[in-house]
Parts: sequence; structure tokens; C-alpha cells
Amino acid sequence: MMLQYNNMITTHLVYVTEPDLINLDIVNVKLSQDAFHVVSGTKSFEGSELQQYETLIIRSGTRVTDQIKTSFPNLKSIIRVGTGLDNIDLAFCKAEGIAVYNAAGANADAVAEYVVSVMLLVLRHLHQLTEQDIVEWNRLKFMGSSMSEQMIGLIGFGNVGKLLHQKLSSFNYKAFFVYDPYVNAADVPEGITVVTSIDELIKQCTIVSLHLPLTDETKNIIDKGKLLLLPDDAILINSSRGGIVDETAVLELLNASAHFTYVADTVLNEPHGNPELFRHERIVITPHIASLTTQANVQMLEVALDNFLLNKSVHLA
Repeated sequence: MMLQYNNMITTHLVYVTEPDLINLDIVNVKLSQDAFHVVSGTKSFEGSELQQYETLIIRSGTRVTDQIKTSFPNLKSIIRVGTGLDNIDLAFCKAEGIAVYNAAGANADAVAEYVVSVMLLVLRHLHQLTEQDIVEWNRLKFMGSSMSEQMIGLIGFGNVGKLLHQKLSSFNYKAFFVYDPYVNAADVPEGITVVTSIDELIKQCTIVSLHLPLTDETKNIIDKGKLLLLPDDAILINSSRGGIVDETAVLELLNASAHFTYVADTVLNEPHGNPELFRHERIVITPHIASLTTQANVQMLEVALDNFLLNKSVHLA
């Protein structure tokens, strides 16, 4: 991790783009064993002499495109504190020889807990609670549904999906389904029904939770046709990425009296999403908080930095 010229060791400069979300104390401790100098920066790459920096540490709010070399012509490494890589132009990084490091799985426990939380929140109608309901002691508005009546389906059965199944196993749900073409059915725990298509899963499930990366393959994978397959009063939960669900179709169907609830922790063009999503009575939006626990924040940063120090970069296809 050090450059050496004429027996002189040169310090590598590290630029942190979102210091409000990235603990600089942890970064400095992790990198103190090597010749790194950590600098607090911004998402818009402000500052002088950026050409000296070889490493970026970013979160989801920073976009890395082919324009990055304009600011950082000597960029060699990107450390993504988190799992998703859709904010990084991976094809460009591969072509330029820029190594990318992330923290796959480090936030899975927090995200799984979030999904359980919103399942219960919506099933018991707690997302509709207002101050007036307390004043009027409006109990009957909150006649909800029990988890024991639910047919639960996960689209994607990776780190989060597996932990979510573990957490839900203590509930007496009716059935549990999984769709994931990249998972061997023999490796799926007993009691889970593995289906061969998203349509098959959606038609049967009263709660559908999405656990997919955003790629060309998964963009708008939940389109109008699939939304029409949801049973009445179903709950669709997206704690992955906004582009996975066709938000226009969600609004069109809900405005036309479809009876499902859409819960999304991330939306297109966040934080400047479609305001109509935010105010619809059958849509629950949270501001990308599924992985925001103190423990997950530390874990994501430490794992990403460890992968960088051990040179365990993401495979760029």
C-alpha cells in the first residue's frame, strides 16, 4: 500500500466523500498501520490538488462515473462502505484498472430486522397512526392481521434473505417461498418452497420482500404485470434499490384502487424521489434507513477497510 521512490516512502492520500456517515476515527485506526493520510471531503469532490488522491472511501450518496478521472486522475481504489455497487460505474473501473472494495453481507442483520419491523408495522396498521387516533382512542382502525395468516415470499435469497428467514422462523406463518435462480435448491433450509418464477411466488404470497442488487437484469423487474398478480391486501417490501420496482406502475395501480401496500426504503433518484409516492396512503417510504444501526455502520466500515487492506476486491466481470 506504499509507493517507494529512491528509497523514500510516499504517503497515500485517502479522500472520504461522506464523513458525516463514515467514522473517521475508525478509518484512521484501521489505516494507521500503513502509510495513509485520510482527508475529509465531499460528495461533489471539492478541494484542491485532488490529483494526489489514489483512494476514495464512499457510501451510497456518492456516484462514481467515467468523469471521476477529471477530479482524481490517479485514482487506484474505491472503498464502498456498504453492499450495493449500483452507484459505481463498474465497467469503467475495470477498464481503468480501478479496484473496488465493498462490505458484502456486513449490514444483512440490520436490513433483515428492518424488514421484520415493517412487516409488523403494516400488518397492524401502525403506519396509519395519527395523534387524532390517540385523542379519539380509535382502536377499531387498527384491527390488523396476524403473522400466522401470512404466506411469505422472498425474491432473492442471499445474506439478507437467509437471515430474514431465520428471524421469521419463530412466527407461525402459513408458508414460506423463495425465488432465486442463483441459489441451489438443495441448499435452501427445510420448510421453504423454492419456486421457479417470480410470477409463481407473487401469486401465492401475501407478503413479498425483495432482496436483489440493481442491475440491468433486475431493473423494473417488478413491473405492472407482476404487480397485478399481488393478492388483495398484499404487502410488497423493497429494501434493496428503487429501480427494481416500477414506481410509475405502483402509483397507477394504487390510484386505480388496487389493494396492496408498497413499502420502500429506497426510491428512484433519492433523496429527490417522486413526491406522489411520499403522500400516498397505501405507500410507506422510509429514507434509506434499513441498514442504519450503530452496529451495522461500524461493521460495514470495518469489513470494507479490511477487504481493502487484504486486497479482496470485488470481481469486475
